[in-house]
Amino acid sequence: MTYRLPSLNTLRAFEAAGRHLSFKTAASELGVTAGAVSQQVRKLEDSLGVALFRRLPHGLLLTDKGETYLPAITAVFDDLTEATEAIAPKINSKKFRVGVCASVKRMLPVTWPNHVDTLRNHVRDWVETNDTEMIRKDEIDCLVRSRGGPYGELTLIIIPAPPAGQDLHFVCKPGLADCRQSKAILQDLMQHVARAS
Repeated sequence: MTYRLPSLNTLRAFEAAGRHLSFKTAASELGVTAGAVSQQVRKLEDSLGVALFRRLPHGLLLTDKGETYLPAITAVFDDLTEATEAIAPKINSKKFRVGVCASVKRMLPVTWPNHVDTLRNHVRDWVETNDTEMIRKDEIDCLVRSRGGPYGELTLIIIPAPPAGQDLHFVCKPGLADCRQSKAILQDLMQHVARAS
């Protein structure tokens, strides 16, 4: 069987831009320029003969066809990732290296992140640090700390603590804030913050 499909690069650009509704944030995730993402999406739209985005002065909106296409393409990339890691586990393409400051580590289980399957599937390992430069140098994918900032171009997600506790800062590159790895880590951290307070 011969598959007549758009190029993988155009699909990756569309999927990232669709998740973030931003060429700039998609570019940060993919390690290319915003112009390159925009060009790849335009190429995909031309090959399909349909508009996938409405380009607005301050961002993007998916068209009806784009909204229909995006979840299916995201699912395909998830399947490709799982199939690849099933035969080549050393790739760890979907697992994060997490930085954790000392005060946060004290509130986590001794076996963190191996205490639950959801994190074992998303976290490769962790290192004790408070240094945001490790994110910029690609030495870690995200950092969890008890306070800090400013973070510049990095994305900050605040994990709120109950009234008596202290909020945590989850810091990562803009393209990683919305991915399933970040969501799994954030969900686990929220449970521990609630228990610790």
